[in-house]
Amino acid sequence: NPPFEIVNGVERFRGLLVERNTVAVAGRRFEIAGLQDAADLLDQPDYAKRFLENDVAPYGLQLWPSATMLAEYILMNDPGRGRCAIEIGAGLGLVSVAAALTDWRVVCTDNEDTSLRFARYNAQLNNAPVKSFEILDWNRPLERKQYERIFGADILYQLVDHRPVLACLDAMLAPNGVAMISDPERSVADRFEKMADEFGFAVEVLDASAPDFEGKTIHGRIHFMRRS
Repeated sequence: NPPFEIVNGVERFRGLLVERNTVAVAGRRFEIAGLQDAADLLDQPDYAKRFLENDVAPYGLQLWPSATMLAEYILMNDPGRGRCAIEIGAGLGLVSVAAALTDWRVVCTDNEDTSLRFARYNAQLNNAPVKSFEILDWNRPLERKQYERIFGADILYQLVDHRPVLACLDAMLAPNGVAMISDPERSVADRFEKMADEFGFAVEVLDASAPDFEGKTIHGRIHFMRRS
């Protein structure tokens, strides 16, 4: 079932307009539902309280170009062959959808239940066999080094998150695994590679690009991280 209401043919979540984007990725078309303006959730007292208490914003309820960049790379270059993967900060779940369709046994995670409800719906829309949808705060990672891939799209927009993200990767990445973190060349993410070295990761960076909401090309990069 969709995580929103349909009233007089209009899709709304808590009164806010739902937006459906048809996204072309690596020759495939995906339908992804999210909010037209997720920031409007901050006008609702209960949501504002949740976000402020957890020092987060509702950015995960909109689709960002970094997710398209990473989804395209996975679809074109990284078949899963039944191996285990996890996405952190999944938002609307496009990356998890792409990974599941390339035979990754992917766990889709976010620290916000509303995002996971949309991600689950988007997996259903695209017939993607995502293994599970779970709440995960990267400040409290799973203590299992079991994932051959860890995916993250546009999760480096706050410097304060970089060390927790790296600690999360260190806790969950399999010994021979690879973490793939995409970002739209935000200046704050320029420091990430040096910090990753302190955690014992070797980092390679691949240039990437994707269209934004207006069809303009957004240039970005994907950080490929392996244990040194």
